[in-house]
Amino acid sequence: MPTGRAAGCYPEGEGTCPCFFTGHLCRAIARILQDSYGMTTGQIIQLPFFFVLGRPRSGTTLLRTLLDAHPNIAIPLENSGMIHLFFRYRKVRRWDPDKLDEFFDDFFRPDNLKNWKTDREGIRECLEDVSGKQLPFHQVIRIFYYHYQSAFRKEEIQWLGDKSPLFSLYSEQLFRAFPDAKFIHLVRDYRANLSSMCRQDLFSPSETFILMQWKKSAGQIGRLASAHPERFLTVRYEDLVTDPRGTFSMVCDFLQVRYLSELLDPAYRQGAIRSLYDPGFLDRWQPGLSGEITAEHTEKWKHELSAGSVMKADYIAGKTGERFDYFPLNEHFKPLFQLKMSLKVLLFHLQEMNRYLYDRLPLRMKTRIRNRRFILSYRLLAYYKKRFGAG
Repeated sequence: MPTGRAAGCYPEGEGTCPCFFTGHLCRAIARILQDSYGMTTGQIIQLPFFFVLGRPRSGTTLLRTLLDAHPNIAIPLENSGMIHLFFRYRKVRRWDPDKLDEFFDDFFRPDNLKNWKTDREGIRECLEDVSGKQLPFHQVIRIFYYHYQSAFRKEEIQWLGDKSPLFSLYSEQLFRAFPDAKFIHLVRDYRANLSSMCRQDLFSPSETFILMQWKKSAGQIGRLASAHPERFLTVRYEDLVTDPRGTFSMVCDFLQVRYLSELLDPAYRQGAIRSLYDPGFLDRWQPGLSGEITAEHTEKWKHELSAGSVMKADYIAGKTGERFDYFPLNEHFKPLFQLKMSLKVLLFHLQEMNRYLYDRLPLRMKTRIRNRRFILSYRLLAYYKKRFGAG
């Protein structure tokens, strides 16, 4: 089991530890708990794995927090770099020491892992155990996720999980890369998702791009879920916030872990949330994360989106939304409107080609690219021509 904070120990001055001790004594107790529930490397790489898939601003952070609070689940903060590790290491079968060192360095390279608290020494020890062995990517990555140090108390870990909204666009790749994984698809009304994303300047300013990504994500995951229902659970954001007990109980049943109603109590989560997130992040991005779960945001899009934005949303995502009981307000569109939208959709597909090329660049080159819009530069086109003989 992970050490230190994974056993429920918060850093000094960052909340009340559930075991009522602080400082060195608390960490000593954490070490005892670790020894009680510790696993061998062979057990770690066989742990069940699941993904929470959903677009940004769809409730994925809320669900991840509830799952992270569960004593038998380890689900770290976001790690969007994992998909790029997959493209880089998916064909590796025998992991020699040099390859494992390279993998270790690449795993901790992304800036988005700066908030990860992890037992790097424990990871190194497990990597030594698998050195020279033939293992697929999905088993090696489990070692890193297992050693994530949660702010919640942990017992015996029964599931490892991942929640990274970026992965909602890579469900087919993840399905193949993790042949034994389960998937929780968290979906939100496409108009509410659009409204929420438009309030944040981090996302694309293009409503068409936001809607097309929602459509692509929901469509891909929906098709996989229909073909493999035993590995997928679809959860609507609206159900999670209107009936959190019933919905979270359904999630626990899907993972076959005990349902603990106290995880829905804000008081249980507040200390851990304060230790995990910067106050500025919480105020801007997740103001209600440590409070009562409410449905106050489900209908805000009706007042925030213009009639034109709603029409655009219905045109792009309406038919896909109907599969999840999100029904469009507009069903008939003028020819000129359809022509304009077709041109915008074409631009989206060109951008998707850009992303496709970016995904297949060498990992080290990706880390030097700060803006994917410059991927189609002469330098990169020259690389593709040299590497693949493309004209």
